[in-house]
Amino acid sequence: MIKTSISYDEGLLKENHMYSIGTNDGKEFREILYKGTKLLNGKPMLVFETVDSKQVTINPSFHTFTLAE
Repeated sequence: MIKTSISYDEGLLKENHMYSIGTNDGKEFREILYKGTKLLNGKPMLVFETVDSKQVTINPSFHTFTLAE
């Protein structure tokens, strides 16, 4: 993962921990592994991995809730 020099997430999510994530359009992702952040057009995106090793990238602007598993 590319590490950004400035972090705005205050360390709320821990890498390699399982979470359930919700977005503002009502979509919910259950039991996904937080991998870190990546930059997309200069903006940090949250990167997760599903149990079947598929990548889920979420824009923090659309992130509504996090539930630690």
